[in-house]
Amino acid sequence: MGRSARRLGEFLVERQLITPAQLEHALQQQRSGGEFLGAVLLRMRLIQPEVLLRTLAEQFGMAHERLRPEQVDWGAVGQFRASTLSSENAFPIRADAESVTVAIANPLDAGALSAIEKAAGFRTVKPVLVLEEDLYRVQQAYRQRSLRKIASHLDPHGSDQTS
Repeated sequence: MGRSARRLGEFLVERQLITPAQLEHALQQQRSGGEFLGAVLLRMRLIQPEVLLRTLAEQFGMAHERLRPEQVDWGAVGQFRASTLSSENAFPIRADAESVTVAIANPLDAGALSAIEKAAGFRTVKPVLVLEEDLYRVQQAYRQRSLRKIASHLDPHGSDQTS
């Protein structure tokens, strides 16, 4: 991931998606609240989530996509331990023999990929930038699938059917 020297606000002003005055107001809000600028701009309704996604992807030289649980290769997800999938910041969404595609919402969070990189073994990890809300929905779908799988192995009295 290569990062541009320009900051998010500069990208948005340059593209006339926000005004310099709006940027300054958002930066004041950011300083007082400690949030990422993108989150502030979304909260202030100055930009749409898709605009933030495209702009961050361009800024960091990353692929990006909108993500829905139906698009996830759950077979690929099953190749990873639950402990690896517990990260709130990165989630594998596709895999083949050579690579694993990992959804990530924060392009600055290099640590989020480390557990998946370790678990991927020799395969290349390809990060793809997604909206935080999309990543959350996919992680929720994973948790629901996991709970259904566990429940399917238990009888109504809570004992394991396999014993």
